[in-house]
Amino acid sequence: MNQKTFWILAITYAAITFIFNNVFNTAFGAFLMTLSSFAVAFTILSFIYLLIQSFLRPFFCSHKKDQTNK
Repeated sequence: MNQKTFWILAITYAAITFIFNNVFNTAFGAFLMTLSSFAVAFTILSFIYLLIQSFLRPFFCSHKKDQTNK
């Protein structure tokens, strides 16, 4: 998926969510807002996990080739 397609889908999703949740005040709009909240939470948790993983990897993964001669 190229960048233009991604932005078109993102803007369309945001517009549909705004219209159904704020303008029409429907249950479908509330569901889309809940889905968006879960996506934001998942993104934040994934970012924190990858950040912690990248900081801890040097401490636990030793790539020395000459460990058997000690």
